[in-house]
Amino acid sequence: MKLISFCINTSRNELNHIQLLFKSLQQNLSTLEHEIIVFIDSDTENTYEWLLTQKEIFSDLKILKNILNIPYGYQRNINELFLNAKHDIVSYLQSDMVICKDYDIEVLKQVRPNMIVCSTRIEPPLHGNSGEKITYDFGLDPNVFDLDKFTEYSESQKQNKITEYFFAPFTLYKDTWNLIGGHDTRFRRSREDSDILIRLILNDTKIIQVWNALVYHFTCTSSRGKDWFDSNNIEAQERTKLQQYADSIELNKFFRKWGRFSHEIKKLPVYNISAIISGAEHEQNAYKFKFIEPFFNKIQTTNFFKTSLIPEYNSRHNIANQLLHIDEDIWNEHNYMFNDYNYLERITENDINDDIVITFNLDQLTDYHVNLFILNMQDIIYSTLELGEFSYDIFHIKITNKQDISAEKIHVTNPKIKQEHLYTIH
Repeated sequence: MKLISFCINTSRNELNHIQLLFKSLQQNLSTLEHEIIVFIDSDTENTYEWLLTQKEIFSDLKILKNILNIPYGYQRNINELFLNAKHDIVSYLQSDMVICKDYDIEVLKQVRPNMIVCSTRIEPPLHGNSGEKITYDFGLDPNVFDLDKFTEYSESQKQNKITEYFFAPFTLYKDTWNLIGGHDTRFRRSREDSDILIRLILNDTKIIQVWNALVYHFTCTSSRGKDWFDSNNIEAQERTKLQQYADSIELNKFFRKWGRFSHEIKKLPVYNISAIISGAEHEQNAYKFKFIEPFFNKIQTTNFFKTSLIPEYNSRHNIANQLLHIDEDIWNEHNYMFNDYNYLERITENDINDDIVITFNLDQLTDYHVNLFILNMQDIIYSTLELGEFSYDIFHIKITNKQDISAEKIHVTNPKIKQEHLYTIH
């Protein structure tokens, strides 16, 4: 049997979850000779000390420990775990997961070079039923979770079935991940999974979901907090609202990068589309402008909205920092660790002459135009338009060069961490 490097990241208030995960690793892996690597991003419950006791059971346990008072973020956690893995095959597990019997055997049956094998989740009905998972309620408290009952149930649910879907947990050859730079650290609270999915597909990576490698997933307790689903918990619901706001910020970043949203397993062309917008000097159009500007590479308009956007853009990290318990001074010292956009350089009063330029008046723009055209510009240009000038409702479209730039976006370079800020390895 090939050996796997099992990679796990953990953070605040997750000790009970990782204890249960380790119990399932001990009971349900076919061998304990696999490497286990854990990245502790922040520790409020002596997780590090507890993990040290597990070295007696898992002889090849490695602990990466963040020494800073700012989290690296799970995007970089995963990247660093894979970089530190000693085996060619890595398998990523979230700390709020529990594995089925012979999980290692099941994933090794399918994994190949330049392929990602996604396991199937069994989840409580917090997100409703959907075709890519099994819905069954084994509870929400790891302290009373019945591992034996879950193991028996998961054996009954295994199927020799392969579908296509991408989510954690997943197993792959680590070079598949490392060669495209891993997760993009600009996505701090969500959308990093959809981003890397697009990049993997563009790099001709095969994505499959197998139904004989199963995990129980406690559902977002790592990213949203352990009580996020409790409608009577005011603190939890306030945090959920913040996360929803953070999601909208991350989605805007995604639009800026890819021109639309997608989590589909298909190649997406990407074009540099710029805009010449009139009507932007009218204050009542500010909301329209803020909504549509992420979809364009550059925007030629008056300086009014560029100035009005500065306070919003300067505070764009505040929500993520609040969720991650990062104060402003700490952020200012360590924000170099994360990719970012120069948002405002895209907006200019000067003439623009990009390959594709769309001219329109904000006064005429309605939700109909946004939903019909703006959200679908990339696909419309790919499937229906060639070189030339066209009129489409309120839009004038000029295409001088129809060049797909998606290949330029496959590889990501994340900022290097200064030596004094680097995690320790135990």
